[in-house]
Amino acid sequence: MALAYRTFQKYVADGYTKEGVDNFVNFISDQHLYRMFMVDEYHLWVAKDEADRIIGMASLRSGTHISLLFVDENHMKMGIGRALMDSLEEFVLSGKKDYLTVNASPYGVPFYHKVGFIDTGAETVNGGMVITPMKKML
Repeated sequence: MALAYRTFQKYVADGYTKEGVDNFVNFISDQHLYRMFMVDEYHLWVAKDEADRIIGMASLRSGTHISLLFVDENHMKMGIGRALMDSLEEFVLSGKKDYLTVNASPYGVPFYHKVGFIDTGAETVNGGMVITPMKKML
């Protein structure tokens, strides 16, 4: 979650209210989230470099909803985000589902459009977080 926190602070937090930043930080540090990972309600993928450092991560909840997707700033635009998306899609399809959803931050919207997501609603603020609901049919 340190990667998610660092990337969020650099690229997303400025567009959120204090409430939104606090909600995000509480979400990634919440023990409830940890328990959901442990009982297989959340799934986590990581990308590592040759030194075994985490340079990308993605998580899926409810089998089809991308909850977190972050790539280390020094490894952006190298295909890591796309590789994580490929893994998520393969997992979802193996579970007999045919779509993914995400509530994208303004920074993430161009990436999600690039990998085939479409907006399903207008940009909105939810709990101080600016999001655009999106969906991709697989």
